[in-house]
Amino acid sequence: MQSVIRLLPLVAMASALVPATRSAEPVLEPRLLGTSAELYIYNEWGKTVTAVGSNSKHMAQGPPASIKVAANSISRKYAVEAEGMIPIQSSFRLTLQPEFEAESVVDIDIGVSPWRTAYTVGRTNPSNQVAVMLAPAKILEAGRDFDFHVISGPGSFTGFANGLIDSKIPEFIQGVKDKPPTFKVNVPVLGDVEITIRDIVNYNVKSPYTSLSLSTNVIKALVNLSGEVRLTIKSGSKKQDANIKVSGASLLLTAKGNIFAQPLKIDVEGLAVSLQDLDIGGDLLPEIIGGLYPIFAPVLKLPYKLASFVNTSENAKIVGLVNQAIKALTNGGI
Repeated sequence: MQSVIRLLPLVAMASALVPATRSAEPVLEPRLLGTSAELYIYNEWGKTVTAVGSNSKHMAQGPPASIKVAANSISRKYAVEAEGMIPIQSSFRLTLQPEFEAESVVDIDIGVSPWRTAYTVGRTNPSNQVAVMLAPAKILEAGRDFDFHVISGPGSFTGFANGLIDSKIPEFIQGVKDKPPTFKVNVPVLGDVEITIRDIVNYNVKSPYTSLSLSTNVIKALVNLSGEVRLTIKSGSKKQDANIKVSGASLLLTAKGNIFAQPLKIDVEGLAVSLQDLDIGGDLLPEIIGGLYPIFAPVLKLPYKLASFVNTSENAKIVGLVNQAIKALTNGGI
């Protein structure tokens, strides 16, 4: 059974369904309906991976008991769903065993308010060999609530990627300060608007998993980030400072290109996101977002629903915008 979430309050869902780290057990309260997900196992090894589902607790439908995923392939989708009427956290475990390699363990919680959808990776897992994205899918609609992406691979490019992040981001931010980039857009009602990026502060960007195929130049990366972007917005005679604060954001990117090129040349082909919190300062910026993308206007304070739009109906548009931004921001090299 797939859950129909429309009977639950939107705000409660938004706070409860954001993927997060595990927390203390909440006070018992019925969930009413089961939270559902479609589970995909990605094998980035050049050998078979066996995925074993176990430790299912209060699941209406648990993960597959055991499946084999061929080298460099993706499994078919598997439906999982929490037991909706039992007032306790639902959860399950996945063990990923590549041939002749050490296994990795992922524990996944699934549920809605007051429960959580979250994951933890095993403390003894090999470094950089597993990535997990619990991507919000649909809310207030019939269908799955999440797409669970679980990746097993050598992650051999992770160290290089984090070194690149650590060395290049400060250079990039300094370049923004020295020569703030300005974007001009025409917004319904507001007319021509100029948006200038002044600074990026309080940032934290890390990749727990990055892979690169040297034969195809395909990159797959999970990136966790938080930070604040400071802007100046000019609309007609009105000029205003604004900011965007992001925390607990994760991006699962599939891209193709040459990361060694100067400037960086890369095209994002796939994107899934989760978002714990988003704060937008200033009154002009929400107007601009609402004018350009009306679908986002009502959900700017609902991170789960915002992420669900990015992952579903608006995904192709967002990927296009990401690629435009990459080209614009790296035009002079980073």
